[in-house]
Amino acid sequence: MTGSSVLAGRLLAAAFVLPPAVCAVAADVKVDAKARTVRIPAMAAEQGKYEVLKGAIEYVLVSKGGKEYETLFLTECAPEDIQRALSEAGFVAGKPADEDAPPRGARAGITVEYQLEGKRVQRPVDEFILRAKTAERLAPRSWIFTGSTHAFDPQAGKEVPQCSITRSIVGLHYGDASPLLQNSRSEARDENLYRADAGAIPPAGKPVTLIISPYLRQIPADTRRVHVFFSGRVQGVGFRAYAEGEARRLKLEGFVKNLANGSVEAVVEGHRDRVEELLRKLEKGPRAARVEKIDVKDETPNGEFEEFQVER
Repeated sequence: MTGSSVLAGRLLAAAFVLPPAVCAVAADVKVDAKARTVRIPAMAAEQGKYEVLKGAIEYVLVSKGGKEYETLFLTECAPEDIQRALSEAGFVAGKPADEDAPPRGARAGITVEYQLEGKRVQRPVDEFILRAKTAERLAPRSWIFTGSTHAFDPQAGKEVPQCSITRSIVGLHYGDASPLLQNSRSEARDENLYRADAGAIPPAGKPVTLIISPYLRQIPADTRRVHVFFSGRVQGVGFRAYAEGEARRLKLEGFVKNLANGSVEAVVEGHRDRVEELLRKLEKGPRAARVEKIDVKDETPNGEFEEFQVER
């Protein structure tokens, strides 16, 4: 029997034992198409196994055979089955981060569900992660469904999602572009940033379920979004760094980047008064800049950003 026939058989069997809105993409990976959720059975990984790592983690979830010593959770499910499940749940894959841009793709929230003292507990996966330097717990954020990079598999004789080789599913830094989902925080350009919260994560081997669902944000009524182009002497003078610093000070979200024609593009979203203040600041820019023209276009806020950063 071919691989496609086996998969078809699994899907047909699942149709008779699961509620109409739920389908099983592969054994144990469950999709609720109506709720747009994917449920992945997993277990808590052993932490501190290698003293040299000092508790550092680089992944949230890997499949067995992956980097089990650097992750929070392990699953028996194959990455390609999880990728198929995410697509069936309506998540559209984008592109992993590179030197010039952050990861692109559908934003997802990841929740961990498990039993604790006879009660069902659900917590954002972020709450099991600490920043190594400060021991600060991560606040819940989105995870980006990039869909993994692709690589040639000599055994299959074709290109495949690289996650099927590395077994990486949810990654914490941009140095590895193979996971299906990447960290949305711009700090993820660096490695060795995080460690597990040993006091929060369930004991090693404890069964858990990772639930991936759409990441939804409420947009306050006083939010404004602008798409701006700056012309003049705005490249090579620290304009982007200045814009990033001021935007972050004002707790605004979006990006700023240089364009090939010598101008600078920015998208800014946040409280309308703060957006207006930032625009006034950027009319002058840093000391070495000379802004000759600003084109500002208002757009509908959509909450797609969670911080302000420079795109290269």
